Amino acid sequence: MNKLVFDIGATNTKFALMTTEGEVLAKEKVPTVYDSAGAFFANLEQIVAKYRGSGDAIAISTNGRMDAGGDIYRAYIPQILQGVNLKQEMEARSGLPVTVLNDGFSAALGEWWKGSGQGANNLLVLVLGSGLGGGLILNGKLYEGSKRNAAMVFGMLGAYGGGKAELTSATTSFALLLYQLSAMKQIPIQEMTGQRFFEFAAEGDPAVLGMLELYCEGIAALIFNSALLLDLEMTVITGGLCEQELVMATIRRKLDEITGRVLEGEPGRFFEMTGGDRDDYRIPVNKGALSLDANVYGALYHHLHTT
Repeated sequence: MNKLVFDIGATNTKFALMTTEGEVLAKEKVPTVYDSAGAFFANLEQIVAKYRGSGDAIAISTNGRMDAGGDIYRAYIPQILQGVNLKQEMEARSGLPVTVLNDGFSAALGEWWKGSGQGANNLLVLVLGSGLGGGLILNGKLYEGSKRNAAMVFGMLGAYGGGKAELTSATTSFALLLYQLSAMKQIPIQEMTGQRFFEFAAEGDPAVLGMLELYCEGIAALIFNSALLLDLEMTVITGGLCEQELVMATIRRKLDEITGRVLEGEPGRFFEMTGGDRDDYRIPVNKGALSLDANVYGALYHHLHTT
């Protein structure tokens, strides 16, 4: 029977009624409610009630990390869910079986199942939105890690030196770029949208282009290191920002620049001396085919293969 699939994000909650083959029969989007835990769940219950009888189970993708039982134990954005067993709560309220998966994992599964990662056994999926998320497919399966904390790319070290550590999230947070540009241009933050950022970029604003260069360089470095560490076939970039061709083109250029520096420098000579293959440094980067819908496909796949 059909499934009710939710993608609960920081701003919006997306819903899809889907067949087990991944066909979308209905879609909705409502603002995510943070007033209280009760209001949060009431928001979801309204959609469940609307489609009651149309599906026999619920699959959820959301931010946060799960314990071994599949329950949210750290919700990054909605603090009202701290300590709430999302799976059990939704099952009690809906009377339907529920599965829950981290949104980065969901995006990885979605792009691997129905998107740009089809056919790949070893794949990194990066989700570029207001923040940075990700998921890994290794040996043809979602890799969650021993604590279900794998692919926590936003917490990786981007640089370390002089006693100071810089997290990847410091250079790869698009929301932070918007705050910086808001202060620089003296534009209220609520008016500094992604669309406005890229309008400045299209006009050739040097400050905005400089910000974008650093942002994309951080993403490219993460891809480069991950590909060499895990011997990946490809990286897929999904999320809202993958629709910006300037972002995709700049990430690919930065990755080429990093690869060039390695091949032309001392590391490249050492690699050749040890019998390395230069193709190991060339990492394909594909644009996600599902974009903002990757999470619902991944949440559905996870549900179908864990119940």
